[in-house]
Amino acid sequence: MKLRISILLLLLAFAHASTAQSVISLAVNLSSSPKDSLNDASITLYKLPDTLLIGSQLYKPGGNRFTLNTYTKYLLRVSSVNFLPVERMIATTDKPLSLSIPVKRKTTDLQDVTVVSRKPVIKQEDDKSVVDATALSNSSTNAYEVLEKTPGTIVDQDGNVYLSSLTPATVYINGREMKLSSEDLASLLKSLPASSVSKIEILRNPSAKFDAASSGGIINIVLKKGVKIGSNGSANIAYFQGVYSTQTAGFNINKSSGRLNSYLSYQFTRRNNYEELSSTRFIRTDSSLLSQNAYTSYPGLGNYIGGGFDLAFTKKFNINYDLRINQNNGKSFALNDISIHKLPAQTTTGMNSSDIDNRNNALYVGNELSSKYKIDTLGSEWTVELEYNYYRNKNNQDYANYYYLPANPTVSGNGSTSGRKHILVFQTDLVLKLPRIVNIETGFKLTNSNSRNSAAYTIDPGTGVPQTDVYQTNTFRYRETITAAYLQVSRTFWGFTLKPGLRLETTDINGRQLVPRDTNLAINRTDLFPYVYLQHKLFKLFGVQLIGNAIYRRSIRRPYYEILNPYPKYVDQYVFDVGNPRLRPQFTTNYELNVTFDGFPVLAGGINETKDIFSNVNLPGRRHTDRIPYLRQPGKKQGILCPHPGRRSPRWKVFLLHRRPVQSHYLQRHLPEPALEL
Repeated sequence: MKLRISILLLLLAFAHASTAQSVISLAVNLSSSPKDSLNDASITLYKLPDTLLIGSQLYKPGGNRFTLNTYTKYLLRVSSVNFLPVERMIATTDKPLSLSIPVKRKTTDLQDVTVVSRKPVIKQEDDKSVVDATALSNSSTNAYEVLEKTPGTIVDQDGNVYLSSLTPATVYINGREMKLSSEDLASLLKSLPASSVSKIEILRNPSAKFDAASSGGIINIVLKKGVKIGSNGSANIAYFQGVYSTQTAGFNINKSSGRLNSYLSYQFTRRNNYEELSSTRFIRTDSSLLSQNAYTSYPGLGNYIGGGFDLAFTKKFNINYDLRINQNNGKSFALNDISIHKLPAQTTTGMNSSDIDNRNNALYVGNELSSKYKIDTLGSEWTVELEYNYYRNKNNQDYANYYYLPANPTVSGNGSTSGRKHILVFQTDLVLKLPRIVNIETGFKLTNSNSRNSAAYTIDPGTGVPQTDVYQTNTFRYRETITAAYLQVSRTFWGFTLKPGLRLETTDINGRQLVPRDTNLAINRTDLFPYVYLQHKLFKLFGVQLIGNAIYRRSIRRPYYEILNPYPKYVDQYVFDVGNPRLRPQFTTNYELNVTFDGFPVLAGGINETKDIFSNVNLPGRRHTDRIPYLRQPGKKQGILCPHPGRRSPRWKVFLLHRRPVQSHYLQRHLPEPALEL
């Protein structure tokens, strides 16, 4: 109740300030050499900060007069063919103003002038950085490579994207969150042609308008749409050569007719990526080194179709529809060579290799229907968006493990995995721009996600009789519903811009593992996420304004369905990881200070305070016990709590959650003893 009263008082204060407004007069006189005539001089007045045109007058010998609002900032510009341009910043009070502006004649007449301007690669716009993707697209084959080359981003081998924290960033496409795993998202971006990316927006600390589940920041990939002038089209073809070659070809058609603008694009990609990986692991229990060399090729075919239209019913109201279809048929052939050496004599005690053949088929369909209504000429608007996304992934795998030293029978197997995901999003936002540079933003969002994943594997331990691999056979259902509402207000005064906001989110999660055994998980909680943004003009350096920004934000990172599913996923024949349904959400508080110079970020620093960190640690499986390792740092509320309350772990020690004993012959025979301390 106190929160509602505070918000109401805040809105009333802003409203009262905006209505208490009067006008004053401004007198402008120009002065120059007695020999010069100012008859062609033009005096133009703009309202700040959005440079809204107020009026323009030709100079009058007795001076010019304008009517201005009190306590408002303006820009006055004097221009003439024979004189140098002059600009003046005006900040009104409640008293009339009078200005006398000297003008100087141009001393040099240029016959031919060529102005060359280069679009900046990166620029700062309020609380986000905008990267122009044109230059990055020219040297890339797909959107994933564009993202890898984006300044300020780090992409790891698992497909996670990082900005300025240890938490992966949330990836958006056209302002919509892609609720996919890192592997599925990487596959989707690799199927998008690089030429389809227009720009990339980086928000290290998003406002209350965005989902709170973005403690690592937000990366918004903005795709190109149709050109709204006339009718035109283009075609492209490209060839890239690495270890293997990649070819791509496509076309784009745009049509504008009256109030209707539409576009259609298609891109075909034939690719074959290649990857080499070398790693060394130390096994403490028997003082051995495990060396691994992996060679993987990724041939595949991809098809991308994009289309949509924009229909303007009136000058104030329009609707927009966008459709994106990605179809990807991919393969991977992996060869792993593993050797084990006994220390310190470097005696070879084990040699084996494995062949893995994967065949993957993925389909992504995205539908977005939105409408926008412009309320007034100040920029107030109301938007409504409805989105439905469908993702399907199927994978078939054949593998064989060969043991040379000591000699053992070949272990082989095959299996298939499949996953389906349906995502429905409804969102409405209202932006009110009031006089005296006051903005109010509010909105509501509902996101519903339903997933079903299954895996079925068989294994032949060398007997020639395949049998069901119970440790890789799994069926998991997951449903997530997030309801959110937010309110934020911005106000500019005395060279400061203040934008406080508050977001409320309700989380409802239900998960159920059907195979190998019936287990359930349920999460239901409500959280508040405050946000404060403060901007101030510091000073001018070489005639360019330096702007300082301060940001405070609280966010959440929910464990996604893959790490909640208690299903072992094998990295190789020695290492596996498994989900934990007991994981709790992780909360992060961000503090950031940054400085921009002419819209370009030059200095930034901040602190991220995170509680209840969940992090997976891959360890070799134990011979008689299957365990799930996690890190915990006592005293800082980091890590995952033990199912048995009160149990504590040493600082930076591996924290093991016990499960049932391992009964699989495959796990007992071929997984060595682990090193339990890191």
